[in-house]
Amino acid sequence: MSKFKLKIRGTVISTVLGMSLLLFLLGVLSLVGVWWNNFEKEAKKDISIDVFFRDNAREVDVLKMEKELATEPGVAEARYVSPDSAKALMMQNLGEESFDILDGANPLKASINIKFQTEYINLDSIKNFKSRILNGNEVLIESIDYNERQFLEASGVFANQKFPMYIIAGILLFICVTLIFNTIRLAVFSKRFTIRTMQLVGAKSSFIRRPFLFAAIGQGFTSGIVAILLLIGFGFFLQNVFPSWIVNLTLSEEVFKEQMLIFASIFVGLLILGIFISFFATYFALNKYIWIKTDKLY
Repeated sequence: MSKFKLKIRGTVISTVLGMSLLLFLLGVLSLVGVWWNNFEKEAKKDISIDVFFRDNAREVDVLKMEKELATEPGVAEARYVSPDSAKALMMQNLGEESFDILDGANPLKASINIKFQTEYINLDSIKNFKSRILNGNEVLIESIDYNERQFLEASGVFANQKFPMYIIAGILLFICVTLIFNTIRLAVFSKRFTIRTMQLVGAKSSFIRRPFLFAAIGQGFTSGIVAILLLIGFGFFLQNVFPSWIVNLTLSEEVFKEQMLIFASIFVGLLILGIFISFFATYFALNKYIWIKTDKLY
């Protein structure tokens, strides 16, 4: 094998490896975003409010309201808690002797515990929800209780953390794309004399571009596959070293399917991005060396 072919093969391998590593970095950024979103959902899933009913409220009316609340925008779950169920839960947490002083009486009221979708958990939304539910139901509802500080912290902490994360991700994305473009430009630069030779024998620009662009598509696809394999290996590494990070994958079949769909989207996105960047970077780099003057090739 000639030195020229070895040089070309080495250039191709270095280009694919360079693109693979950069696509892998973009994949890791995407996974970090997914894990952060899962962490946010996990932290917010137990935040809820309680709707307490008056003593004269009939159970049939409470159950009717439970169904109505379950269909409200932003509500993930509405669950009726009877006075007896509330008493049993309190005795379980505080001990059976906690009601001895009341001589068996049950002061707890019927209630509905409401949990919300992640994007709905902020103080303004909850206040609007409370006003809307109370309006016209004052005879039935005694109070709607929630921990205001809990909602403030849940919405504020994650909102404050997301913005700098988006900025960092955007900067890293720009750096990665720029490095991929430069890597491909260097690869095309190494073939500038081949391009000029093809021009000298009468090859048209479209004919010159064709093999380079097909090769670019192949290199982008290969880089995407390598990046995906690296991500899968990275995932197994994290599973073995930090199993608690991905425990949410096994919480339920629904969560598992949702996570697999997200991972599949990331993998397909890496393939498309690899092909897209490789194709257009090669195209623009080729234009430079197709139209460049001969004395500037050196």
